[in-house]
Amino acid sequence: MLHVTGIDLNPDSREEHLPGYTPNFPHIASLVQGARYFGGKVSWHWHESVELFYVRKGAILYRTPHCEHVMRAGSGGMVNSNVLHSTQILKPEADLELVLHLFSPALVAGVPGGTVQEQYVRPLVQDKEKELILLDPADAAQTETLTMLRKTFDLDETAYGYELRLQAALSEIWAHLAVQVHPRPGTEEKAATAAQKKLKQMMVYVNAHYAEKITVPMLAAAAYCSERECYRTFQSCLHTSPIDYIRTVRLQSACKMLLETDRTVTDIAQSCGFGTSSYFTELFRREMGCAPLEYRKRYRQQEKLSES
Repeated sequence: MLHVTGIDLNPDSREEHLPGYTPNFPHIASLVQGARYFGGKVSWHWHESVELFYVRKGAILYRTPHCEHVMRAGSGGMVNSNVLHSTQILKPEADLELVLHLFSPALVAGVPGGTVQEQYVRPLVQDKEKELILLDPADAAQTETLTMLRKTFDLDETAYGYELRLQAALSEIWAHLAVQVHPRPGTEEKAATAAQKKLKQMMVYVNAHYAEKITVPMLAAAAYCSERECYRTFQSCLHTSPIDYIRTVRLQSACKMLLETDRTVTDIAQSCGFGTSSYFTELFRREMGCAPLEYRKRYRQQEKLSES
């Protein structure tokens, strides 16, 4: 299982890069431990794969453009394919332990164009009213699904036949989800609304140019829309402003550099588009609760404790 301390994004988009994810078996299993996860949050992103997750310990907030839910120990759920989402670990961060499967719907779809794909997989994937499907341990009907999901993370990845067992287990879980949510035919056109298409274009632009000066007119031009539409799109889909979104992307990039390199604060500030180190330090302290170098020191101390 891959131990995750943060996510990497494909250089030309905000789509998550999934190490070890191959066409031969499009799946990875990941473990997120709050004490080792830099920044405590993941900014808005998406991936073609669906995300099945289970909270072993602690609590985490999942957000999509149209909903947000606090997921606590014993609960789980699924983020649908290509859905914009973000997460934030709830304090105390060190308590969180989250496990998840990221896999292509093709893994459970069977024969392309066949009954399984057309009746059970495609309708659920394309029903974008189902951005986030919740599994609540207090709901007796969902307890069995949660138990199956939890047990998939106990499968021995080194054992012969692991892929077959996992594929069978994920297919069974998918069947339970399809029965639970009853995906609605005719909602496919909502899969990529005009607003979300424009939003993704602007997010791609920010990801490619966050180290440079970015203005709202530049951002709007990237999606061939007006400045007013740019503001409206960010607010309606992400509940934030374009400026705040740019600042968040820069801050998360800075967190990654602080933890994975020995670069100076001045160098990181300039590389992430903050301009001056004083402004960067002031913003970092306000958002993260400590100075950049203190953040680096705390994380590395925690890493030593985890390894000992």
